[in-house]
Amino acid sequence: MISRRHFAIAAGAASVGLATRSWSASGLRGSTLTLGYQKTGIPLVARQLKVFEKRFEPQGIRIEWAEFTSGLNLLQAMDTGDVAFGNAGNVGCIFLQASGGRVAYVAAQPSTPKSEGILVKDDSPIRTLADLKGKKIGYAKGSSSHNLVAAALESQGLDIKAVTSIGLSAADAAFAFDGGNIDAWAIWDPYFTIAQRRGKTRVIAYQGDVLKDSAGFLLANTEFAKAWPAHVQSLVDGSAEAGEWAKRNLGEVTKSLSAATGMPLDVVAEVNANAGFDVGPLTPAILDSQQRTADRLFKLGVLPKAVEVRNAVWSGAA
Repeated sequence: MISRRHFAIAAGAASVGLATRSWSASGLRGSTLTLGYQKTGIPLVARQLKVFEKRFEPQGIRIEWAEFTSGLNLLQAMDTGDVAFGNAGNVGCIFLQASGGRVAYVAAQPSTPKSEGILVKDDSPIRTLADLKGKKIGYAKGSSSHNLVAAALESQGLDIKAVTSIGLSAADAAFAFDGGNIDAWAIWDPYFTIAQRRGKTRVIAYQGDVLKDSAGFLLANTEFAKAWPAHVQSLVDGSAEAGEWAKRNLGEVTKSLSAATGMPLDVVAEVNANAGFDVGPLTPAILDSQQRTADRLFKLGVLPKAVEVRNAVWSGAA
């Protein structure tokens, strides 16, 4: 059984750097399996609990962890074969697929309703999504927030050209929002939660109000997934195990993430309350939602070509 003490000890361990070795035809670099993670989410919990070490070391397979600062960088490492397995958000997966990336969807992490949204100042005249027409909205172009804004406007019968889109990173958008240089800001956690705590704001739409059946994903290098389906299934099952543990021990997860990121405990606690730790199958509803996102991004002109999401689904997925 996984103990809280073991989790706390693992949380303080130093991260392992990415080893740059060629990907073998069999899908394993000798007896080493490299997994990717960020300082958040299920893979971090699985790493700290040594879930995969317990599953693979009895088979003579050593687990190596590689830390990434973004899902896009992790996806690129999976494409090149430097990493076998990891997770990422919906939009990054679509961009990689459009570029011919060798990454397969293997399981879903259903999005939670309140982990992303569109914010306005409390005294703003904007009360509804329809009120966004003609206003300046800040968001990172080509991101999940870009998709959220477009879908929100679509729900009101509006094209994204009905607003003035200001492409901004999360940090730059925070300054622009505080300074009144944009009328609304579409952003994800933890920035979403931090912005609400920093000043008087209102949420005019959460992602759950606009996007149905949205999800992030567990993914694997395509060649690895084809060569080692049993290993992929074990990685999915282990991720689900870590997610279930996280839901039962949110306090421990909060302390760990606060230490890893430097964010205050109360902020991390709220982010975790809005986060999802479920792992589930790639249901038709989730894949349809991902396809709608891909089609929307192509229509917006930010995706280089149209993609068929189901072409990148692992054949062993339930």
